[in-house]
Amino acid sequence: MKFSLNKASACCTTPQKEGAHDCCVPQPKEKASCPQCGAHAKGVPTVTLTHLLTEDAKATLSSLEGFHYCKTHSCEVVYFRGEEILTQKDLTVTVGLKEAVSPATLCYCFDWTKEKIAEELRQTGKTSALEDIKAKMENPGCSCEILNPSGGCCLGDVTAAIKKLQIVS
Repeated sequence: MKFSLNKASACCTTPQKEGAHDCCVPQPKEKASCPQCGAHAKGVPTVTLTHLLTEDAKATLSSLEGFHYCKTHSCEVVYFRGEEILTQKDLTVTVGLKEAVSPATLCYCFDWTKEKIAEELRQTGKTSALEDIKAKMENPGCSCEILNPSGGCCLGDVTAAIKKLQIVS
């Protein structure tokens, strides 16, 4: 499915709270445990699956509702609903939070990867990733729910990755 990233057609239209970066449609509140690794997983918006699953994967499913996203680094499961499991092979994008993925995309809207952040830290001792993402969330705007496999904002994942990378460097 093709889509445009211009601001007028972006799906990320939920009004933001003043001073906050709550840019995306609310994620489903129900939580479940991944059937493979047992980690708690958040619900993922149906629109995320609509945009990121391959046509072959979609054809095997009765609906796209009720799926959860497993963000465990070492788990091969990306999405699940009960015992139904979808893995990297079922997606049109690479899930940057999963093990042994390179480049490891953290921000799908503005193309920030672990490698790009690590290189910036190596060269300058700091990174502009968070400031860049926050500024671009305001203008041109983001489309997290259709670009990010989690279906949500990347700021938490980017912040965690920066902290880990700063320890290593």
